[in-house]
Amino acid sequence: MISVRVRIPVAAAAIFLLAFGSVAQAASSIRGEITYVGTDGNIYYCYANCPDPKCITCKAAAIHVHRDDTHDHMIVPVVDTLPEAGPAASGTEYEWPTFSPDGTRLAYSSETHKTAEDSYAVWVYNFARSQATEIFESRTDRIVYMVWLPDGQQLSFLLGDPRGLSLVLAEVKESTPVRIVTTGMPLYFDWGAAPGEVALHTLALDSDRTEQVSLMSLTPTSQSVVKVLSSGRTPFKTPAWSPDGKHLAYIVNNHAESNIIVADADATHPRSVVSLPVGENSLVWAPDSAHLAYATALTAEDPTYHGIKLVDIATANSKWLTKDDVTAFFFAPDSRHLAFIGVPEDKPYYSWAVVDVKTGVQKALGNFLATPDESTAYHYFDQLAVSHTIWSPDSSSFIYAGVRLIGAPEHALGYSPPPSAWIVPIDGSDPHQVSDAVLAFFSPAK
Repeated sequence: MISVRVRIPVAAAAIFLLAFGSVAQAASSIRGEITYVGTDGNIYYCYANCPDPKCITCKAAAIHVHRDDTHDHMIVPVVDTLPEAGPAASGTEYEWPTFSPDGTRLAYSSETHKTAEDSYAVWVYNFARSQATEIFESRTDRIVYMVWLPDGQQLSFLLGDPRGLSLVLAEVKESTPVRIVTTGMPLYFDWGAAPGEVALHTLALDSDRTEQVSLMSLTPTSQSVVKVLSSGRTPFKTPAWSPDGKHLAYIVNNHAESNIIVADADATHPRSVVSLPVGENSLVWAPDSAHLAYATALTAEDPTYHGIKLVDIATANSKWLTKDDVTAFFFAPDSRHLAFIGVPEDKPYYSWAVVDVKTGVQKALGNFLATPDESTAYHYFDQLAVSHTIWSPDSSSFIYAGVRLIGAPEHALGYSPPPSAWIVPIDGSDPHQVSDAVLAFFSPAK
């Protein structure tokens, strides 16, 4: 996963009629816990109606753990003065909050820019202890993206430098040694339910520049590629295990024909379930593990998909969910609905809609401008599907950060206010404005 230039209009652009202030909705109807990155560069956490969001990176809002040489190198909590909101301290900005699978902890990255040197770090915040622990720091490599392993005891993250990306694995403990799993550019991955099992899609950084999809196995003392699933040009991003861990989906390209392959969890018994048109493809598992949503864009440079289809992996039968142009799509936890971002023709804004997977009924849920952070998330939505969710655990609503528009105006009328996190009920009732934010997610835990 790498940063690219994306088409989604951002909140700093000239825009139209805007949705200012809070909007009417009964806060009690919203369920689930959320995290968001504020416009001040800090990480916040709250229950979805957010009457009193907690800043977990503001000064002394969390207990930061330090090594104290006066106490025989023991780890002791140190609290500075009182919590302070406002801009992140010491030139530090925080990014990519990522809930653990059980929702009890939150991983996030930090960037500190000073005159003498820069610093990049990975932190894990424990909600029960109100404690943040630094588990990794680098003076050179930026943290691009993070994924918890299914056991919740290890965290993986991508490090980026001008030469490429490195996939790193770390235990969720302070100052423990980290492990470099592989390098590549691009580099997409998903961790399996079995310990030490990872599916990879990489383009090697060596002189051969070999692109391949493979399975790797890791033990405490070794690691190796156990099976190559595809080699050569592969027009998709992320191989992914089904949520129940029984199947692995990926795309192969043979003689200019691309196919979605569904295999057993160990990559045995592969079979084609979809023959794809020429282009760049994305696929996302439904939480029921029985269906895949997929879409094709003409080129990798223009991330506009021309409709979304759903395939039943047992029968290999596909149907259209929408024929609209879209740029990202997201399954609800109950698998009944799919939210997607539409691309209105010749309009400098984007739209939210939701489609009922069973009936095919589609509902428009408003127009918006995205923040740069959200734009990056949307471009890599199929990779983020294995680590983040925009949906509430009860599938009643989803969250995004941006500038909400009223209607579909034809002409720009002014400049945008600060972007906000918005919770959008899929029943069509009014969205709930949370707070100023540039990136927002729900916790996957119920």
